[in-house]
Amino acid sequence: MAGYRIISLIQGIVALFLAISILDFENILGMNDAFALATGWWSVYALWAYLIALIAILQVVKAFIVRERN
Repeated sequence: MAGYRIISLIQGIVALFLAISILDFENILGMNDAFALATGWWSVYALWAYLIALIAILQVVKAFIVRERN
């Protein structure tokens, strides 16, 4: 189940990145300015949506690769 472990690690890193981005909503650290430039097509909310979508997709992949033991 190395794939499950790797996907879980990726999910954890993405979730941590998302949490730091949300905590930095006031741009105290400048992280949101660096990664989500507010333009007509891109915003902090779009970044958050993409990160949440990535976490959800990885969770679905994990659901399909896990095999039940009998």
